[in-house]
Amino acid sequence: MNHQILLPIMLVGILSLSLLLSGQAMAGDREAQVARCQVIKNKIQHYTAMRRGGGSSSEMRGWQSRRNDYKQKYRDQNCTRVRTALK
Repeated sequence: MNHQILLPIMLVGILSLSLLLSGQAMAGDREAQVARCQVIKNKIQHYTAMRRGGGSSSEMRGWQSRRNDYKQKYRDQNCTRVRTALK
C-alpha cells in the first residue's frame, strides 16, 4: 500500500481517537466536580440549618465561620458552573 496515503489516514484515526477519549475524560471530570460541589453545598446547608436552629453565641460564630469556609470552597471550586446539576 502507498505510504503517502496510509500516513494521513493513520493520523486522522489517531486524532479522532484522542478527541473521543478527551471527551470522555471531560465528562468524568464534570461528574467528579458535581460530586465535590454537592458535598460542599450539603455542608453549607447543614451549617445554615444549625444556625437557624439557634444556639449559644460561640456556637453560632463557629457555625457561621465553618459555613463561610465552605462558601469560599464553593467559589474556589467554580461550583457556580455546575449548580444546575446540584440537588
